[in-house]
Order: sequence, then C-alpha cells, then structure tokens
Amino acid sequence: MTNGEHPGNDDWRQVPGDPNQPPTGGLPTNPYGSADAGNHSPGSPSNPPSGQFPSPPPGATGPLGQYPRPDQPTAPYYQQQPGGTAPLGQMPQAPGSSADIPPARSNGGRKLLIGAVAVALLAGGAGGAIGASVAGGSNKDGSSTSNVVASGPTNTAQPSAAPGSVQATAAQVLPSVVSITVEVGNQVGSGSGVILSDNGVILTNNHVISAGGGKPADKILVSFYDGSRAMAKVLGTDPTSDIAVIQVDKTGLRPITIGSSANLSVGQEVIAVGSPLGLEGTVTTGIISSLNRPVSTSGADGSVESVMDAIQTDAAINPGNSGGALVNANGALIGINTAIATVNGGTEQQSGSIGLGFAIPVDQAMRIANALRSGGRVQQASLGVNVRPSSDVTQPGAQVVNVVGGGAADQAGIPKGAVITQVEDRKIASSDALVAAIRSYAPGDTVKITYVVNGQTKTVDVKLGAS
Repeated sequence: MTNGEHPGNDDWRQVPGDPNQPPTGGLPTNPYGSADAGNHSPGSPSNPPSGQFPSPPPGATGPLGQYPRPDQPTAPYYQQQPGGTAPLGQMPQAPGSSADIPPARSNGGRKLLIGAVAVALLAGGAGGAIGASVAGGSNKDGSSTSNVVASGPTNTAQPSAAPGSVQATAAQVLPSVVSITVEVGNQVGSGSGVILSDNGVILTNNHVISAGGGKPADKILVSFYDGSRAMAKVLGTDPTSDIAVIQVDKTGLRPITIGSSANLSVGQEVIAVGSPLGLEGTVTTGIISSLNRPVSTSGADGSVESVMDAIQTDAAINPGNSGGALVNANGALIGINTAIATVNGGTEQQSGSIGLGFAIPVDQAMRIANALRSGGRVQQASLGVNVRPSSDVTQPGAQVVNVVGGGAADQAGIPKGAVITQVEDRKIASSDALVAAIRSYAPGDTVKITYVVNGQTKTVDVKLGAS
C-alpha cells in the first residue's frame, strides 16, 4: 500500500480525510523506556567501575502513548492525547544532568525518559530470624535476659519443578533471554533480547538498539543470564516492523526454542521474560487477552513507524521488556514483547503495566529476522492501495482512496471507494486493522479480501505484492 503522507513508501499510512470520520481503532504508541538521572554518588549501581559499560538503574518510568482525538482522525496516526500504548526500551538522561525530572518533549514524537524512580531491594533480612525466636525480659535487679527458643530442624530443600510448570518453563527460557544496554551519545538505554543461535545471533526490537530515538547506537552491550557480558554489532534493522538483529562474539549460548503464532488462542497461558526497569531475568505470567490487535508506534515527527498485528497479554510487561520473550507453557517463543498501554491521563512517572501488553507474533518477527540475518532486503506484503477510515459509521472498515496501477488490488479489481471489511476470516474495522492484517502475510501470499462498493459485497482472491 502506498502512503498518503509519503507516496511510494508503500506502508499504508492514512491520507487526510473527512475530519468527522471516526478514529481508526488502532492503538498509537510511543517507543519509550525507563530512565536514570545522570548524577549519582560514587559506588551507586549507575556508576560502574572504570572501563565498564554503564548500566541503567533497577527501576524507572516511561513516557506515555496517547489516544487519538475524535476530531483528528486522519492526522498521521493522530496527534495524541494522554493514554495509549508505549514501547518498552529504557532511556535515562545524559550523564551530568540535573537529577530533577524535566517535562517530556511535547512534539508528539518519541519521548525519551529522564527521571528515575528508585527501586529498593532489601537483602539479608530485617527482623528475619531463621530457626529461632528471641524473647526478651528484665530481672528484678534490673538486668535483662534474652531467652532463645530453638525451633525444630528446617528443611530448605525445594521441590523439583513439575514439567510444564512456570518454574520449569522459566528455568528453560531464562538462559536464552538477554539484557541489552545501548549508548547513544550521552544517553544510555536498555531493553531485552532473545538468543537465536549458539554463536551469538540475538533478536530484539529496533527501538531498543536505537535507544528509542531513531539514531544508531554507539555501543551495544549484552548481558547474559550467567553474568557474562559481550559487546554486540548490528546485523540489520527494520523500523517498519520494529525488528532488529544483533550479534556478539560468543559461542556456546542456548538458543530459544522457536514456536509458532499461527494457532494461538485467547485465554492461553503465557510467560513474559525480560529486563523490566533494568531488573534482569524477570519472569511474569498471564494469558493471551486478545489476538490480531492493531498497535502503531510513532516517530519524532508524529509519523507512524510501525503497525503491529499484536498479541495482547495481561502478563506484566514494563519499560525494559522490549525485545524480550513471550513464550507458551512449553517454553517456545510465540512473540516479542514490544509495547504496553498506559492509563488515560497518566504521566511518564506513573507509567507501567496495567495488564495491557503487546507482542509482535513470532512468525512475523522471524520472517523479518531471517531476512536481516542473511543480509537480504526486508520486504512487506502490499495490497497496493491507500486507505482511510470508512466515512460511513454504519459500515466500519478501511475505505480505499487510491489504487496503485498494476498493484495487487488493481489486478484483483478492487476499486477506489470500496470499503474493505474482511481479510480471510478476520473482520476489518479500521485502516490500522487492514495494515496489520496484510503485514501478517508474506509477499506473494494469496488472501481472500471482502469489500463493499455501491451497497454490494464482493470477495476476491488477491495475490499480495511486495514493498
């Protein structure tokens, strides 16, 4: 599909239309992450020993995506209002800057996180006596006594993990998930990644290795589950799908088991693994809440950079989870965690998991990753039309406003003005939904498309082109 804002890019963004049209229904996003104030006292976690790569703090907040205004349905995926969705890389402020939390940029683009929220981790035990209780008293002469009453023998052995349990799945997956720290200029961001090969090929989000700002990273450091670290180089990136592949010079790694996103079900149990808020090796659980959820991310100029055909989950996902694994109960990768929704009216300092997380389906992610690994050109499926939300509120769908001559839709006979309502058995309620649906296929695939024109419903077979 061609882009009404940038003709020829073939990425399906909407064209300006009737301001009274309803919103498309997609979820706008803003790549974001948790942040660290730049000033630290000596010996703090954010001041590593000399020569070491700086790491982000164990906790921070992220900027918000924003929902569209009904009176601006055809702006480049909307000028955003408080609330929405947000990708999950982490970005602290520049070293040496004030620890005060400045306001987020108001240009509608990617918002780099500045202020940090401290996470206190208590180790060792405040008042945690093990195996004994202490009772104190006083004698008549004023001296004090302490009576120690020993408990019985303590069994510290842990039960073995049952096959298929969260414990067993976590043990299987954790060694295959990494933490990624990125340095761009004076800023440091972090996210997650999954190991694809034993010789160091790693899959992550594009916005993680660009530190949420669209700039190439100066340094990329990968931290592994065993505590080792290695510098990484970029093999390839695809901002359109928000997928990137990097590689470290390291062997003997444990690749993640690749599953499939073709036969997922709502209600299916899933596990998210990554480094939220800089806390490496974090495991959370939940279910698949919805499938085929259109979710979009926007760039610094407000233009749409990526539209995901997302898996929605209530597993806790937070800033820093981007690029990490969403796996099924067998430990097989089914998605790449990428974004979360935030509460309407929330702020960067309040953002975090509200049970609405989004992941790129693994089938799409691996198709792009395999092309990037081989150095080939990444291609997206194209219908060869320019669309906007349907102008008829009683007929939801994606209205065709332009047909590219010789493109897939043109060859199938889909005319200008048609409202596309279905792709295969999937209902299309918005232009975002059509973008996400078509991008879930590969160039050359043949799909059934249903559309309405002049009150008549027609279904045609369309062989998708490539962009």
